[in-house]
Order: sequence, then structure tokens, then C-alpha cells
Amino acid sequence: MLPARCFCLLLGTALLFGNPVSVAADTGSENEKEVPGATLGRMGEPAAADPDEIDFSKAEIMLWRFNHLGNIDRPGRLHYAFRRTGSFERGFKDAVYLDILEINEDGSKDTDLEFFSGPRQRPAAAENLVSVRGNPILGIYMQGDVYEMERLTEGSWRHFQRRIKLAFANGAEVEEVTIDHNGSEIDAEKITIRPYLKDPHRRDFEKFADKEYQFILSEHIPGSIYQIKTVIPDSSNPDGEPLIVEELTFQQADFKS
Repeated sequence: MLPARCFCLLLGTALLFGNPVSVAADTGSENEKEVPGATLGRMGEPAAADPDEIDFSKAEIMLWRFNHLGNIDRPGRLHYAFRRTGSFERGFKDAVYLDILEINEDGSKDTDLEFFSGPRQRPAAAENLVSVRGNPILGIYMQGDVYEMERLTEGSWRHFQRRIKLAFANGAEVEEVTIDHNGSEIDAEKITIRPYLKDPHRRDFEKFADKEYQFILSEHIPGSIYQIKTVIPDSSNPDGEPLIVEELTFQQADFKS
């Protein structure tokens, strides 16, 4: 069970991806407002709302207000393996490396991030890597995910971002699980969302609308995030291979002595 330790926000709250931030009102409208320096982007909340005045869901706290890097006390490198498979298009494998460069006096960390290699590499803004407490891989993965949904569906990444925000706030399932890491059983918690299941616009991208997101976190894993997984099933062949499966999984941590 993750301890109830909450700290300042990582990359904003409930899926803020960068600065300035696009903030949508809780109306389903496609109209958005650019809010430079916004600290919150949760649907239906003011752009610069006080986080102490918002009743965050358990999933939002675990993902966006938790000190993921709090179980790291010295510089080192975290290694994650990525795998994309499925029947829809050709898959690939790659790697993600999070370097813990410095432990600051307030407990925050200065980091560097290599998210994929070569032409697939995803950039990370410097301000999202310095004096952080949350794990930066989460925001970078989710930003890439909504862009990927835009590519697959020819829709708007902002729409997918809003649906994910809403799912974390109101529709997330959280359960205790046990994971097997390097031959050891470890207690963890899994968050599951299906943001497009009841999307009123799902007919515009029906083939991909049953997409499921899973996040497995454990205080026993350096950086707290064990796995991020998404699955798009093949609705035309439920017993067959999914259209797309993505898995980003923690492999190991190498710390300086």
C-alpha cells in the first residue's frame, strides 16, 4: 500500500502536459484557454486553483501529487523497457532512462530523461526535470499517448487529454495487486481507466474507443512506477490479438556508491 504522502505537483495535476497549459471547461466544448504558468488543469477547476481546496480522487493523488522519487536517496539511473505489439501495425521495442543527477536539500531531485532513442525520442522540457518529486516518465508517456491517439484517429489530442483527465477524476479503479519483480513478490497498487468507453464522440473513433490504461505503482520500486500499460482490443475479434498493446516496465536501478 502506498503511504499517504502528498507533495507539490508534477507537470501540473490530472494530466497537465507542459507550459503554457490548455485548460478546458467542464462542458465538453472544444474551446480552450491558454493559461501561461497554470498550476492546475483539471476539468471544471480554475486554472490557478489552490490544490488544497480540491477533493482529488485517489488515482489523481497517486499519480500527480505523490512523491514518486521519495524512495531514492542517491544519484543513479532507472531503466525502463518499452514494447509495442499488436495486429494493427508493426511494433517496436525501445528503452527509457531516468537519471537522478542530484538530491536537493528539500528532498526534490534534479533529473535527466532519455525517452526512446533516435527519431522516436520524446523531448522533455528542462523545467519538468529539475526540483521534481514525481516521476517524469509519467507525464512524458501520457503526452505522447494523446498525440498517438490523434495520429491513429485523425482527431484532436486535446479531446483525448480531456477524457483522460475526467477518467482519473471520476472513473478510475484502484486495486491492490502483487507483482513479480526479479523473482520477488512485491505489493503494489493498480489504477485502471477506460476514458473513451462512454465518450459521446466515440463513434468518430470507434475502432479505438475501448482502449484501457493501467498504471502499477509500488513503494518498493525505485521511482515508484513499475508499469504503464495500454491495450486497444480488436472489437471485431474479441478472442484474437489486440490491435495495439504498449508496455513500459521498470527493469532495474543502478545507483552510485
